[in-house]
Amino acid sequence: MSSAPSSRTPVLQGVIAAMLTPMRDGGARVDAEAVTRLVSRLVDKGIHGLYVAGTTGEGLYLSPEEHQELARAVLKAARGVPVVVHVGALTTAQAVALARQAVQVGATAVAAIPPPYYSLTREELLAHFAAIATAAEPLPLYLYNIPSHARNELPPALVAECVRRIPSVRGIKDSSGVVGRIPDLIKTLGPGCEVVCGNDDKVLHAFQSGAAGVVASGACVFPELYLEVHADWKSGRTAAAQAAQARIVAMQQVLGSGARLGWYKYVLALRGIPVGGVRAPLSDPTPAEQEAIRTGLRGLGLGEHTTR
Repeated sequence: MSSAPSSRTPVLQGVIAAMLTPMRDGGARVDAEAVTRLVSRLVDKGIHGLYVAGTTGEGLYLSPEEHQELARAVLKAARGVPVVVHVGALTTAQAVALARQAVQVGATAVAAIPPPYYSLTREELLAHFAAIATAAEPLPLYLYNIPSHARNELPPALVAECVRRIPSVRGIKDSSGVVGRIPDLIKTLGPGCEVVCGNDDKVLHAFQSGAAGVVASGACVFPELYLEVHADWKSGRTAAAQAAQARIVAMQQVLGSGARLGWYKYVLALRGIPVGGVRAPLSDPTPAEQEAIRTGLRGLGLGEHTTR
């Protein structure tokens, strides 16, 4: 078990929205004005944190300049809500440069996936995260495990080694979906590390298992559903929390289970927060898909919320 201190104030706790990145001109440019509107809406709803330029935010599709513009716009509108900037990239040099930018704009913390595509050794991964941590000083670093996208897995033993060898590694966002992974990480890392779940279908289970929080893509679109799960869980209203979790699962099924970012953006526009389209090669929903989305949400009783 890690011997990391447990007295530090947690950064990732509660419900953290994995933010979509508003764009204009057919996904060609970041829309800073729309970023402000989206962040203001999420903060007004009571979101506990914002996770920027990650998988949901098309982070690996952004140029360094866009990455900085996005982070700066989010931080300006966040009104003190913690902002974690994802700095994962294909190479160590790219990730280091993004980490330095995150420090410059005033991020609360940084997070990073392992470099995708190539299979990396244990020592290569450790060296990569150590370089990011150095570049991000004095900010804490959160590892981000999403093997479905990043290829390189971050199992509990490797995460624990990162914590031991890299003092600023504060915890991990795990989106592996592996059964039992969240409680395994909590047991392995100990109380000094923050373990958060990145799978929308496991929000309640994560809280029940002792996770510090959840980073959820759907929380950028329907934050109230995720905040309801959290509030009901904290208050001991198990049946209500289970019902809210079931609505999240059903909503995610209507919206492609997180795989179709253009569908999320379409629903935000329906809710009165237009954020443009996605960047190619991603695609926006077709007219037929739009109709299916509207019908599906109405069937869940969410249609009446789409104009708010």
